[in-house]
Amino acid sequence: MNRREMLQWLGLAGMAVVAGCSGQGSGRSGASQKPLSTEKAEHLKKVQNTVAVASRGSTREMVERALRPFGGIEKFVRPGDTVVLKPNAAWLRTPEQAANTNPEVVAAVIELCKKAGAKRILIVEHTCDNPATACFEMSGIRRAAEAGGAVIVNANAEGLYRPVNITGAKALQQTQVARDVLEADCFINLPVAKDHSATRVTLGLKNMMGIVWNRQEWHTLGVHECIGDFALAVKPHLTIIDATRILVTKGPKGPGEVAHPNQIIAAVDPVAADAFATTLFGLKPDDIGYIMHAHRLGVGEARLNRLNITRV
Repeated sequence: MNRREMLQWLGLAGMAVVAGCSGQGSGRSGASQKPLSTEKAEHLKKVQNTVAVASRGSTREMVERALRPFGGIEKFVRPGDTVVLKPNAAWLRTPEQAANTNPEVVAAVIELCKKAGAKRILIVEHTCDNPATACFEMSGIRRAAEAGGAVIVNANAEGLYRPVNITGAKALQQTQVARDVLEADCFINLPVAKDHSATRVTLGLKNMMGIVWNRQEWHTLGVHECIGDFALAVKPHLTIIDATRILVTKGPKGPGEVAHPNQIIAAVDPVAADAFATTLFGLKPDDIGYIMHAHRLGVGEARLNRLNITRV
């Protein structure tokens, strides 16, 4: 980007509607996610080993088809729910550069959540580049949110977080998590699949670093172990991986080489979603430390031959 282009982006970003954290929270240490209804919990258990892969049609059509094996978005989002979406919107990059989640994927999920009766839809992100408003604007996610009636939560302030203890963790015993995520009726993770200089690839489990306050600590303690440990404490109800276009070199920010698998991958098991997505890069789940660490902790299933991979 040249200086003129950057000033244009910053000027547009100043018009972005970015809200603070709406959840009040209890403020108690170790608070966990909002408990699921019995009906929703039983449904998620039934489809735990399913990974759906959609690879034809428009982005909107692929997102919708990828959710059919799970009964559609209605099995996750009920009328009156508050839904939190966590795309990757961390970088000052355009959609075509594939460093952030495709805004068309975000728009499709917002639309489906609204049709299911969601009362409020929040998009939560702790950006890596600054200002955060410019990241939301340049990525196209601000426009997708505004068009669909969702509200962006700029999670770049410590007061928006509360501490969570992680039972069974090997490296990360406590961390601070965005309150809105903990209080959501439905939490949907929307990562983009891409190359990463520190972890080889970044997928769903690693995308969760964008809902914690002190992610730098994770690199000190051991990033693979911390990513896996965190999955013990905070688990999305649904993971939808954007593989419409993927950054295959110079990740996580790029610019680098971009490939176009044109796929949407969905699962309720975040480990299973990531395990399958490694194949986009010619890798195996065993090649990625955080996937295998989460698997060994019992978070989910990383063995591809144990999964019900459904192409839709």
